[in-house]
Amino acid sequence: MDFGDCIQYVEKTPNGFLATVEGEKPHVRPMTVWLADKSGIYFYTSVLKPLASQLLMNPNVEIAFHQPGIPPDIGTVLRIAGRIELVEDMNIRKKLYETFTWLKQIGTGTPDCPTIVVFRIPSGRFNFWTWENNINPGPWVQFPIR
Repeated sequence: MDFGDCIQYVEKTPNGFLATVEGEKPHVRPMTVWLADKSGIYFYTSVLKPLASQLLMNPNVEIAFHQPGIPPDIGTVLRIAGRIELVEDMNIRKKLYETFTWLKQIGTGTPDCPTIVVFRIPSGRFNFWTWENNINPGPWVQFPIR
């Protein structure tokens, strides 16, 4: 599996579970990837949620995506780990507001709204799990390839 396959997996199954750490306590919550491309895996949240402050305090994250199989196949899992970075690029933020027009009803209603935080995992590593490689889920693959 290469990063292109990783992007396709996320596009097919954009809902994952994102893990952060606050102090020494882990926190996991569902998150939806709204954009995945060669520049990274993109998310957004409100600055009013604890997630935003957790990301600012510790930008190391991991997210897992599960594609269920047809029983008895339990499916596959893609894990992505890396350090997030905040996205200030107004073109990306405009794309978010074009994708989710209901965001125009929140805060200022414009892509420069200070209550919406866009972040991405621009680099890191991923791992692909199947039942066949359950004991040894294969190598962690770095992205982007340098």
